[in-house]
Amino acid sequence: MRYSVFSGGKRVRPILTIESSKACGGNFKDALPAACAIELVHTYSLIHDDLPAMDNDDFRRGKPTCHKAFGEANAILAGDALLTLAFNIIASNSKPAVGMKIIRELSDAIGANGMVAGQALDLESQVKRSINKGQDRAMAKKIDLLKTARLFSAAAKIGALTAGAQSNKIRALEQFGLDLGLSFQIVDDYLDGEGRMRRKSTASLIEKAKNDLNIFGRSAKGLRDMIECLSRRKR
Repeated sequence: MRYSVFSGGKRVRPILTIESSKACGGNFKDALPAACAIELVHTYSLIHDDLPAMDNDDFRRGKPTCHKAFGEANAILAGDALLTLAFNIIASNSKPAVGMKIIRELSDAIGANGMVAGQALDLESQVKRSINKGQDRAMAKKIDLLKTARLFSAAAKIGALTAGAQSNKIRALEQFGLDLGLSFQIVDDYLDGEGRMRRKSTASLIEKAKNDLNIFGRSAKGLRDMIECLSRRKR
């Protein structure tokens, strides 16, 4: 578990939670448990995505993947334990009413309506691509939405929830997370040598993400900095 959590990474999702909380007038201390939980969920998803039955990757962030380092069974258990620990952290460090909202948002974003569904569609589309030698753009967008953008959206919305934000700000950050997550995945595909035809849609998504933050004024500087950093990254 520690091997995978502390193997590096950009920590984009927990930073998104913290900065969303700050944009709504919240504080670091209240947002930190949820931010940590979201990173644990993200790490669990990477461990399982790398497994032979999924993406079958041997390396993650320049190091052997969890199942290569510790065996497939231990990798599955590590992912399961990280997912469980994430919800324990939220339940143990949140006020009951807020904690329930956070758990509902996160579980919906990563389950059968979100990340897991996206992974299932991704696996199915890989089989179809091997047969048809083509890729459905609409399906690619749906996979990006479910597998990546839903968790970005939840991270931003959860940050707002920890700050006790008003409903209009919660909705704005929820949409911001979706737009940022979609652009993030397209840039990732481009850097991996895939999705070059979709690269042109990144600029409009980034502009839309910026507009999502208009109601926050200067308080969203950290989120705007994230947009610039993620859109210009080389890897």
